[in-house]
Amino acid sequence: MKRALAILTLALFTSACQELGPAAPEIDAPAMSVSGSSPEAYLTELAGVVNAALEARGEAYRLDHAEWLSSGNAVGTTVFFRDVGNRQLPADWVPGDPRRGGGTNITYRTDQFDGATSDGVTPIPIAMTTAAINRATQTWENVTCSTIPLTGMANIPGLDLGVVEFFFTPFGGFPAVVADITHAGWIPLAPGILGVTFTFVFIAPPDLDANGKPDTAFREIYYNLNAPWGINTVIPFDVETVALHEIGHGLSQDHFGMLFRTDANGKFHFAPRAVMNAAYTGVQQNIGRTDNAGHCSLWGSWPSN
Repeated sequence: MKRALAILTLALFTSACQELGPAAPEIDAPAMSVSGSSPEAYLTELAGVVNAALEARGEAYRLDHAEWLSSGNAVGTTVFFRDVGNRQLPADWVPGDPRRGGGTNITYRTDQFDGATSDGVTPIPIAMTTAAINRATQTWENVTCSTIPLTGMANIPGLDLGVVEFFFTPFGGFPAVVADITHAGWIPLAPGILGVTFTFVFIAPPDLDANGKPDTAFREIYYNLNAPWGINTVIPFDVETVALHEIGHGLSQDHFGMLFRTDANGKFHFAPRAVMNAAYTGVQQNIGRTDNAGHCSLWGSWPSN
């Protein structure tokens, strides 16, 4: 029913979407099995399913890589899915890209369908998690070296967003692009993953601005439904902190910081501590010096770069 509703809504929603492929066929999404899977194996399997579906539909983009934030018992990393060149050069946004509507802003939209829980049972109001994501977005917007801007798109109550969710999970989702960065909600993810940002890149042409980087088509951010969440809390995991990290990936930042492990207790430590560390280290709702420097190196000359 949810998948049929998504397809019906796709026909009604064409004018609001940036980029639509042909009418979505009925797709029997595989039941997602995450028990015992490493994050890397899980994400690689996911990408194979999603990219096969996108190729079958004739879409102009593919899922290229994902960056995931760990809960602290592992270390998040970047997982690449396609062999398209130098992996030292991450995909990046193209100013004025006609394939994204020709604007020099970066749009974002937040799913109003999939919500978080504080303990696996007790729901957190979606209005509260949306507000936390909006605060995190504003924190990046407030970095003074850049004027992107980040533009919030109207929420769509009742529509379950997410291209990855649609093609890989049985939970719903939506088979069309609705923003440059979509916070696609809370779904079950592999153990150890708190949040993950999926980067889709254009395949024709792959590098419109000839800067040696694949061109970002859009990004989707998901949060792990199986983790406990809270607002302004260390444990359960703070929504705003994880959103701030994932939005950093949405704006093309990679992980940062050296990793150390204390053998006595198995805990990981980072030097320096930053929002873009690869694991959750407690509440961080402000941009650190290294985070700021990374952001400015990417966006300081936008849209002239």
